[in-house]
Amino acid sequence: MLTVILLGTLVLAAWTLYPVLRLQYQQQREKTTLEQELAGLKDRNENLRAQVDRLKTPEGVEEAARSTLGLVKEGEEVYVVSDGESTRAPAPEIGEQTRSITASETSVWTKVLDAVFGFR
Repeated sequence: MLTVILLGTLVLAAWTLYPVLRLQYQQQREKTTLEQELAGLKDRNENLRAQVDRLKTPEGVEEAARSTLGLVKEGEEVYVVSDGESTRAPAPEIGEQTRSITASETSVWTKVLDAVFGFR
């Protein structure tokens, strides 16, 4: 009889606490995901600031004009060596980078909790 009461108490406690624990877990995981995305965006922002600072100098402007626009100074000769047609895959968006890092670094325990609490 004591076993039945104990089992009933455990089932009632689990039934009562599960929604609260699920919500708390999902919010914690979402917070972690957003923090990782924010860190990636801060890194990207810092890189862009460095590029802007570089482009504010005459050397940076010259480098950009040469590399992206193909401009040359007067009197210089340009030789273009081509090995055929090349294609470049587009860079993934910052959110995609964060998601792939998150998916590859999740532990077994996190995967189990994700399954229990229904986190995507």
